[in-house]
Amino acid sequence: MAVYTNISQSEAQILFINIGKITQLEGIQEGVENTNYKVTLEDNKKYILTIFEKRTKEEDLPFFNNAMLEFKEKGISCPTAFELDGKNIFKIKNKNCSIYNFLKGRPTKIINKDVSISLSEMMAKMHMIGRESKLNRYNTMLIPSWSYILGKFHDFKEHNFNEELKLVSESIEEMRGQFPNNLDTSLIHADLFPDNVFFENNKITGIIDFFFSCNDTIIYDLSTLINSWFFVDKFSEENCKLFLNNYLNKINLSKYEKENFNFYLKASAIRFFLTRLHDMYFNNSGDVNHKDPMDFFHILRFHQKNNLEDFI
Repeated sequence: MAVYTNISQSEAQILFINIGKITQLEGIQEGVENTNYKVTLEDNKKYILTIFEKRTKEEDLPFFNNAMLEFKEKGISCPTAFELDGKNIFKIKNKNCSIYNFLKGRPTKIINKDVSISLSEMMAKMHMIGRESKLNRYNTMLIPSWSYILGKFHDFKEHNFNEELKLVSESIEEMRGQFPNNLDTSLIHADLFPDNVFFENNKITGIIDFFFSCNDTIIYDLSTLINSWFFVDKFSEENCKLFLNNYLNKINLSKYEKENFNFYLKASAIRFFLTRLHDMYFNNSGDVNHKDPMDFFHILRFHQKNNLEDFI
């Protein structure tokens, strides 16, 4: 979430003309992908207006909205797109947008036993649903996108990440052609960062930001969550083990999934190092708080030296 596209209350009101009168429009600064506003109406009902920016392709929007609807209908608390005259994708300032219901709760900065267990139960439930889903979308954030970003930095010298980019490029070459083709796929979130999980009293109240959801192995989804939740400042081994033990009580991993756990931990770290670095230098318009790409470079180096396969 972020604010790239500035809109006025009167401009937003045109979208809400058949929903209600807007009394407050607040830009949301968290995140880096799309523009988001919190909209409060005269009757105190609240919505999130999401304006889709460059990385979110128009042809993917029905998939994302359908994924949220499917998860919601099967028991996951997540936003669903407001429909008007059979449509849930609209236009504002010549950009696609959708209106979503507002979820209670806030992201947590405290990762403890209760949070770890709540996360494991939520992710297991999502993967049970995802394995049965008929929705289909390729994960677009793998090696082709990594190579594209590396290519942009090849001709761009105004940065201080030469050593990191060299090591990441070498890691990608080692992984090229080694992505497993014997793993079952599932509908996954693919971006379950702390910012995207809402809590009240250490219990999850909602999951947001499904705009990287796709079909891929659940090990990739697990890896992204583990890298983003259990490597804050340093590796939180106790909470990570607690999360995995509780998750594995509900989901059985195959031999091949276990063998490729470390591979996907590294793949996820590379993906977020590169996209954070890209956004830092090439995604600077609007009111955005960029996150440090070095967090994920250090996580990559950790997984190159340590194999968490024993945890599963």
